[in-house]
Formats: sequence, C-alpha cells, structure tokens
Amino acid sequence: MTRRHAFVVLPVMLLAAGILWLLRGGEAQEPVELTGRGAHYAVVIVLEPRTGPLQARIALDPATPAEVSLFGVMPHMGHTTSEIAAKGDGAGRYVARGELFTMPGVWEIRVGVRGASGTDVIKVNTIVGD
Repeated sequence: MTRRHAFVVLPVMLLAAGILWLLRGGEAQEPVELTGRGAHYAVVIVLEPRTGPLQARIALDPATPAEVSLFGVMPHMGHTTSEIAAKGDGAGRYVARGELFTMPGVWEIRVGVRGASGTDVIKVNTIVGD
C-alpha cells in the first residue's frame, strides 16, 4: 500500500469504527453509588444510570424490616415513572427491578421507606445516559 492510499484508508477505517461504536451503544454505563438520608432512614442505591429495564440494589440504615419502593422523577420535563416495589435481599438490603428512567438526562430517584422507625421519601439525583 502506498502512502497516499494509507492517508485515505486509515481515516475511513477510523470513521467506520467510530460509527460502529456509536451504533452498539457507545461506552457501557458503570454502576454508580448514590446516597441519601431522610428523617428516619439513610439509603445507598447502586445501579447503572441508563434507560430501559435495570436492577437497583438498595441498602437501608437502620437495617430493620421495611417496605421499600422507588420511582423516578425528571422535574424539569414533568416526567415520572411508575413505582417499583423492592424485594428483600437480606438484612437491610433490597433489590428493585424494572424501568426507572424513560430517557437520558437529570433524574431524581425517590425512595419510599415504611418501617418501624417511621416513613420517609428520600430523594437522590443522578444523570442518566442511553
């Protein structure tokens, strides 16, 4: 291959690789750890901030039995998602599965906790990608 051909072929190959990367969804979202505190409880949520079905792991402090649920709110767009009930996964740990974010952007996760210590709605913010 001559130098002249290399100057044409190499940029075309890089462009094709970039388009393929974008079509496959770009870089994978890494799980994030979000923390929040209410009047009675503190929570740590671990999830991948992306659209579509996902799994959220919630740790509750104090680790007493409670009913835990969460839903997403996009305040500046007026969007809200359906509430997802979390299932117990050990002492003070819960797992919620479902669609929490319907589009990319800044979202507020609201975690509802009802237990022996009281009732809280704890808000945490995250940025959601595709």
